[in-house]
Amino acid sequence: MRMQSRSGLPLIRPALFLGVFLTLVLVLPTSASASWSDRLKGLAPETGATSTPETRDDPASPRPTLGAEHSTMVAGLKEALEIGGRRAIESAGQRDGFLGNDAIKIPLPGLLENAGSMLRGVGLGRQADQFEESMNRAAEKAVPEAADLLTAAIADMTIDDARAILVGAPDSATRYLRRQAGDPIAERFRPIVAESMQETGVTTAYTTLTDQLNTRLPGLEAMDDLDLNAHVTAKTLDGLFLLLAQEEGRIRNDPAARTTALLQEVFGR
Repeated sequence: MRMQSRSGLPLIRPALFLGVFLTLVLVLPTSASASWSDRLKGLAPETGATSTPETRDDPASPRPTLGAEHSTMVAGLKEALEIGGRRAIESAGQRDGFLGNDAIKIPLPGLLENAGSMLRGVGLGRQADQFEESMNRAAEKAVPEAADLLTAAIADMTIDDARAILVGAPDSATRYLRRQAGDPIAERFRPIVAESMQETGVTTAYTTLTDQLNTRLPGLEAMDDLDLNAHVTAKTLDGLFLLLAQEEGRIRNDPAARTTALLQEVFGR
């Protein structure tokens, strides 16, 4: 029998009232404020997505979609990548962007990298420094050439790409861009690096260093088969994507780095 108050209105049982209250207080705010990555991981419901027991497991039934919110998800990720890519290129492409950043600084190649102290011990420190600086200057000059190729790769992102990135590893977006644009960027870098190496004297510095090293240490052969262009190009590419991964990490983990409303909507506030 339903309980009634003296006024004739039905009474709400305390247990039922508590259940309704907790639902409103705990569930609704979570759904409203959850980021897209949380929704896609299943930590919060996808607003607007509906299914029924009859259609949920039916492979012939269309999968629930989020309509316009899909566009928001993709737009937010594209904006994050555009911002991160721009910051990475600006950082690496300025003077000392490579040379002054130990995380991406291009070291002496091959055996020479482990022979730095020995080179200085035999009076070749200045030549080693000049060679190292010339490689990093070539990298700094090449990096801006990546901008339009990154932009094209970002523009090609699909809903499935965006979904995989949001629920993937902390550097999923960077990995996506490297898969899509890494080889074209390397091809774009090669002639720029080659030209810059001529201007900055990379080849001359390397030849001078190895010739003098062979003169002073006759038992150590020069690395005549080293492809300097390939070495500098590969290290330039690695440095650019390392910085891009750092920028992606900031946007994912630091609310202060989410500088637009769209980023805040996709990654959370």
